[in-house]
Amino acid sequence: MASAASAPPAPSVVVDDHSLSRVPRSARYGWFQVAVQRFGQISALSQFLLGATLGFGMGFWEAFWAITLGAVILEIVSVFVGVIGMREGLNTSVIARWTGFGKAGSALVGLAIGLSLIGWFGIQSGVSAAGLVAILPVLPAWAWSLVFGLVVTAIVLRGFHSMQWLANVTVPLFLVLVGWAVVVELSTHSIAELVAKAPAGPELSFVAGTTLVAGGFIVGAVIT
Repeated sequence: MASAASAPPAPSVVVDDHSLSRVPRSARYGWFQVAVQRFGQISALSQFLLGATLGFGMGFWEAFWAITLGAVILEIVSVFVGVIGMREGLNTSVIARWTGFGKAGSALVGLAIGLSLIGWFGIQSGVSAAGLVAILPVLPAWAWSLVFGLVVTAIVLRGFHSMQWLANVTVPLFLVLVGWAVVVELSTHSIAELVAKAPAGPELSFVAGTTLVAGGFIVGAVIT
């Protein structure tokens, strides 16, 4: 009879993905897989809302430069954090532990990031529920929000591989949908007229627009 010590470990539905240890070279993904995953992370409905907000309160060129500067700020953060992650093979919270924050300090960093992302996850669930209610009104909004949250949680529990598979399917579909929507909308408007048109809503300053762009994904830039 085999001893308890030699018994195989019980199967788990959760994939750890080296959350508290250095990711070995053999377990790392290629740049294309990471790029697709990254695009899937930032191609959210919030980006459409952000674009609508900028277009409603800013002129075309003001919005263009606000988006450009905000994207540059995000890119600078992403590049520096990405280089550190690539060299060390550690996540943000563990890196914080070894760069001066210590065990308790890094726990606070992780807590702050986690709390901010809980709120963001709630917004995503609510927006998705509103869309699902419009398409399939068989469940109330709160029920669709719960279903969406459970499905996303189940995918994340399986780790990066599961999210990568989902991104491989949804990112191309998303690009096709966005391309179709852009073509349809621009076919009914003159581009020159849109560029010269004054904003329809209250004026939004350049600083505020840039802050909206950079702040909309700054936490994601730090942790990914």
